[in-house]
Amino acid sequence: MLAQGLDKRTLKDLANDIISRDFNCVRLTWSTHMFTRYSHMTIIDVLDNLDIQNVKSGVQKHNPKMLNMTVDHAFKTVVYGLGNAGLMIVLDNHISQPRWCCSLDDGNGFFGDRHFDTLEWLQGLDYVARHFTWHSQVIGMSLRNELRGPYTNMDNWYKYVKEGSHLIHTKNRKLLVIISGITFDNDLSFLKKKSLGYNLHNKVVLEAHLYPFSGSEKLPESKFVKKPLNIVCNQVMEKFEREAGFVVNMEDEPYPLWLSEFGYDLRGDNKAQNRFMSCFLAHIVAKDLDWAYWAFQGTYMYRQGQESVDETFGVMDSTWTNDRNPQLNQMLQLAKRINQDPNSNASMSYIILHPVSGQCIRSNGQGGIVLGDCLTPTHWTHSGDGSSMKLSNGQCLQSAGDGKPLIVSAECSSDGSKWTMASKAKLQLATKSGGENFCLEKKSNTKIVVKRCICLEDELNCFNDPQPQWFKLVPTNVA
Repeated sequence: MLAQGLDKRTLKDLANDIISRDFNCVRLTWSTHMFTRYSHMTIIDVLDNLDIQNVKSGVQKHNPKMLNMTVDHAFKTVVYGLGNAGLMIVLDNHISQPRWCCSLDDGNGFFGDRHFDTLEWLQGLDYVARHFTWHSQVIGMSLRNELRGPYTNMDNWYKYVKEGSHLIHTKNRKLLVIISGITFDNDLSFLKKKSLGYNLHNKVVLEAHLYPFSGSEKLPESKFVKKPLNIVCNQVMEKFEREAGFVVNMEDEPYPLWLSEFGYDLRGDNKAQNRFMSCFLAHIVAKDLDWAYWAFQGTYMYRQGQESVDETFGVMDSTWTNDRNPQLNQMLQLAKRINQDPNSNASMSYIILHPVSGQCIRSNGQGGIVLGDCLTPTHWTHSGDGSSMKLSNGQCLQSAGDGKPLIVSAECSSDGSKWTMASKAKLQLATKSGGENFCLEKKSNTKIVVKRCICLEDELNCFNDPQPQWFKLVPTNVA
């Protein structure tokens, strides 16, 4: 009913915090009932009805004018504040009831569910499209978050998605219309059998979500620690491509894909989720996907009957003044950059990313290479497995021997200068020397060496951790 964080910081400060971390867009969630049932209710009444007095005091301190605003007015004020700060905004119909989302049996999952009246949903879309998309920074509306549950019916999906998307397009033809799949927005594969059939003058965008716990198996994230990591990473990425990533390459009717939710526990002590993030980040950056990270908020005002609940995935900590995990900004640095520009005439080259740290390999200009930030990454040309990694000056990446730092040399044809993306996950950059495979390996925060490759000899039965040797070739045509 009220955007998170307004009990902790002023709206202006929240917008500036988002911008200062190099995010350029906010996926602002709303529930249908906010505007079909409660739009004229005041924020002070909302907070009093929930009996969350600490939250009320926080809003009084940081955003006092909002307490006497209606739900409608407060939402409009947030849109205005974010937009005027220069942030793009996507208005996301997250759920019907103003409550925590999502579960299979919450009654909000699919068209016709007990709290998902389709006529009321359309009324909500109509209201938001008419009242809140006037600001030039509002670039899109999503039809519904994470369709799911026992009412899932593909005929109804096609029917109501068409009604909702055409309604939004009729109200504001400038908006992107964002459409989710099924199974918590993990699955769009049904479009292979029956296409959507329209693109609304190229305004349709499909969305997908992926988390370490996504999947139908029991305790799906545990596979990242209980099975060989290269194999699991490859399997999860192949599944993502089969069920969602493929839409950008459909022959008859390709669509843009927006990864509108992904994230992980930022406290740093969940090994399975950390491994998922490194694996998926490599994929996101290599595909140059547009994305939204879940979530920015450090706490929730009210969640599942409790006041001021911590969000362990949140960029901000529980005070809303510090980063929960300062490493996240570095990890996402290359993902925030446009790496493949359709308007560029430059030839394709590669950036070498270490996805675990978010650092990039850079030439130090003195015949060596180092790990550093990705603000001005070094570009390499590579014509395929078994070929050299070459700089623009013609020098090549070369192994100097087991355990030794890599060098850059004019020698591009000798042993140790031909490189292959190895492993099932295609995340180990390997060269042969003396008949053995050697891989790049992160040794310290800045140092890279060459070491015998981890797990390449028997990937199916190797449970050692290859992440120090995970490096991704990221294609780019942007300087």
